[in-house]
Amino acid sequence: MKKYLILIILTLTVLTIFICQIERKEVKNSKQLKEEIIKEVVNKLNPKDSLFIVTARTLGVCGNDERYDGFTTPIEKFSEIKFILENPYFVDGSIGFKENYLINNKTIITGGAFDNEFASNTLNFKYDEVKNEKQVYDIQFTTVNKDTVYVSIFDYFSRERRNVKFKMVQKNSKWKIETTE
Repeated sequence: MKKYLILIILTLTVLTIFICQIERKEVKNSKQLKEEIIKEVVNKLNPKDSLFIVTARTLGVCGNDERYDGFTTPIEKFSEIKFILENPYFVDGSIGFKENYLINNKTIITGGAFDNEFASNTLNFKYDEVKNEKQVYDIQFTTVNKDTVYVSIFDYFSRERRNVKFKMVQKNSKWKIETTE
């Protein structure tokens, strides 16, 4: 019986060491991917003069969440590991986008959003103040694999308005649009 217990403890120790080394990786050449995404967004949405794109979101937390006591349970840790194993690649929208783009005489400004506000080093505004004057869209990377990224662009303040989806594929270290909807 002791032999089995020692074997189980040893196996769990090795698994724990292996699991602690697992981490997600950003796709290769993500800077070029982001530039191609911006070009496609401008092409599909065809803004009049300017377009604001949310690349990073901040989510607010109200009060203390009694569900989290400061410790990660083994079940939560295994769920996190399962997610990482199923989704080993990601695109970090909070870095790598230029703040300003000028494409076809149209100004594109990227920035962050929190609740009803858009913020960048260039411009900050609350949506209530500029409701019908500014187009604000959000970029979501819905599925990310080593050489394929599915992108969804939607109106940040109104989910009923125009949405754009497309697939980016990496071939010979260059990202290209493969399909659009």
